[in-house]
Amino acid sequence: MGVIIMGIIGLAGGLFAGCALCAVLTSVGIITRLAWRTKTTTRIKLYENMIFFGAVISNISYLYEIKIVVPIILKIIMMGTMGIFYGIFVGCLSAALSESLDASTIIFRRIKISKNTKYILLAVALGKFVGNYIYFFS
Repeated sequence: MGVIIMGIIGLAGGLFAGCALCAVLTSVGIITRLAWRTKTTTRIKLYENMIFFGAVISNISYLYEIKIVVPIILKIIMMGTMGIFYGIFVGCLSAALSESLDASTIIFRRIKISKNTKYILLAVALGKFVGNYIYFFS
């Protein structure tokens, strides 16, 4: 009986976390914004499905501890590629979240910057990249 209750609680917690993630991605509009920027708005459903299936597959592989046996060089290449894509996604998510909160526009208006704001944002992103690189690799 206790196992069934724990299973229900775990399932409810997972559904709650998944719904919260979908709510954040929808309210920020990161998928539609990226599709609009890349001029692929006809494929929004495909992007949403890929995010969903990626989450399901990674949860299943984590829960059942599925191990894939590949050579070490392939593991390094795969981890590097995944790291780049995770970084791009997190960067886009944080930029979209700050844009939806209008944080950067308020700051730029307060310190009276009206030109070349894209260079300032690029400098902030590069600073975060360099800081993370130093932190994780030293």
